Amino acid sequence: MQGLNVELALSDDNQLAVNVAASTFVHSALPGQVNGIEFNCPAIQRHEQAYICTGGRLRIADSPYGPQDLAASGQFIDSEHLKLQVGGLKFAGGGAGFELELTEGQWKLALKGKRLKLDSLRKQIDVLPLPKDWNLSGEATLQAKLSGHSDQPDSVKLALQIQNLAYADREGLQVAEGGFLKLNLNARRKHADWLGETKLTLSQGEFYSDPLFLEIAKKPVEMSLQGRWRPVSEQLQIDKSQLIVPQVVTAQGQAILDITKNHVIEANIQLQVDELEGLYTTVLQPFLIGTLMDDLETTGVVKAELELKDGQLQRFNSSMERVSVDDKRSLFALYGLSGQLAWLRDGQSDASHIQIEGGQLYKIDYGPITIHARAQSGEVSFLEPVDIPLMDGFIHIEQLNAQGLLDHSPEWTTSAQLTDISLQALANSFGWPTMKGQLNGSIPTVHYRYHALKLDGELKFDVFGGAISIGQLVIKDPLGRVPELFADLHLSDLELAQITQTFSFGHIEGGLEGRVEGLHLANWEPIAFRARFNTPENDKTSHRISQRAVDNLTSLGNGVGSGLSSTFLGIFKEFRYNRIELQANLQGSIAELDGMEHSDGGYYLVKGSGLPRIDVIARNRQVAWKTLLERLKNIRVEGMEVR
Repeated sequence: MQGLNVELALSDDNQLAVNVAASTFVHSALPGQVNGIEFNCPAIQRHEQAYICTGGRLRIADSPYGPQDLAASGQFIDSEHLKLQVGGLKFAGGGAGFELELTEGQWKLALKGKRLKLDSLRKQIDVLPLPKDWNLSGEATLQAKLSGHSDQPDSVKLALQIQNLAYADREGLQVAEGGFLKLNLNARRKHADWLGETKLTLSQGEFYSDPLFLEIAKKPVEMSLQGRWRPVSEQLQIDKSQLIVPQVVTAQGQAILDITKNHVIEANIQLQVDELEGLYTTVLQPFLIGTLMDDLETTGVVKAELELKDGQLQRFNSSMERVSVDDKRSLFALYGLSGQLAWLRDGQSDASHIQIEGGQLYKIDYGPITIHARAQSGEVSFLEPVDIPLMDGFIHIEQLNAQGLLDHSPEWTTSAQLTDISLQALANSFGWPTMKGQLNGSIPTVHYRYHALKLDGELKFDVFGGAISIGQLVIKDPLGRVPELFADLHLSDLELAQITQTFSFGHIEGGLEGRVEGLHLANWEPIAFRARFNTPENDKTSHRISQRAVDNLTSLGNGVGSGLSSTFLGIFKEFRYNRIELQANLQGSIAELDGMEHSDGGYYLVKGSGLPRIDVIARNRQVAWKTLLERLKNIRVEGMEVR
């Protein structure tokens, strides 16, 4: 304080009056200098050693908070013993007051503020944790009690209430409207550290922090912390904490944080999710937009514990009860998942045990599954083979090993066998025509790396009395929105009798072989291939074809049947044939068709034998792929005739 002047006067009735003036006053608790100070008390009473003023005025010409004209009262013994109460302070668009007490170097300060405007408050004190270029509004009520020695505070008690809280950054990525919050803080100094507890309650409002949105209407969001602040190392030690987001998650834990680096030194967090749907829609789904997991129905109870050190996850344990996940696009579903998951970064973790009641993948239903596995570091492996019941049979997965799960390029390998898979069940799943028989086969080692699935060797299936093998299989981005498949197929020793019976095509006897090379699917739709299906050379089986099969093959040519039943050939139910052949090349939207060469420019699909002789001849060599697909559904394509 500078320019201090004290005037004392004794009135006629022996009342002591005092007038104190000062040119400037500076204190570390103030953001700027106070000028033109005048304190006047017209009547001072003496009580024992104290001088008491009850009707004083304090006038300030200029301060960081503007000019002031305040009611002031107090008690003075000496410079080490005094009290001062000030009310009516115009501050941040509202009103404030304070009470100061000094006792032998110790001080106590009580503050009150009402209807304080946040936008004005931010301009007058630089303590609000929001950037200066954000829009901010709201009204605050404040009560605080501080005590300390010299210019060092020793304890702080704070009760803050803000209503109609609203803020927004320039990009609209951080927004709040209609917020109502309460903050309570109680802290005390112990040696060089601060110990305390705080509680924050949000009972109203809409809050958006890209990409998360939270609307608080019925039950409040509550967060409480208890711990220690170490100013020397700038570390915050949280001994006890709790976060309650109703219908979303309850979390509690302990942590040590490096505030200067925004770094987690160590932490232990426990999570309780009583309804998975709330956690998914509020927290998970916004981060999954544009992925395969962005439109799910979820239910179930999840508990989890996480341990972090130096910013990295060290341990994860979770228990799940009745968890179900259902993709609304019907791509996949998982029902009734229960069990325990365990993961450890360093060392050997506990085993994970999972039971699944059933589910669906690409319209294929599967039954109960039990998985015993171990997860540690970036690896996951099955401890026992896994059987997946589906389509009246099952898939036996002998082993699965996943690596690099903590990196940007995870990879895994597996192998499996298919046993007694019902073709009829498969057809029902995809809405295909009636099929009969079973599918058996083996899946050699499969690798997944760089978002692509590759097959070592050939995928072999025993079906229709013969075998189908798939080689050069690659699936890019199999769980993405537009997966791509590349493969070559080889068909050998298939029995047409089983195939035609399966598809209700009409009866054909004989063998069938074929190849499909350069198969390319995008989103499971063909966009390129070179295919040929034909009767094997030196096929010793009986070659017979029914009238119905001839009629259907003819329909592949011109969109109408052969009309055999209306001719004298209608008396024959079956015919002999020498050879069957069909070639189809697809590139883009056009399919090129071919068969066995015919002298007049067409091509045979079926070359007859014996009497009565019947040939199926096609003449149209090009057809739009979409048109071909539609006609294949009805066993029809243009450009064929029957002789």
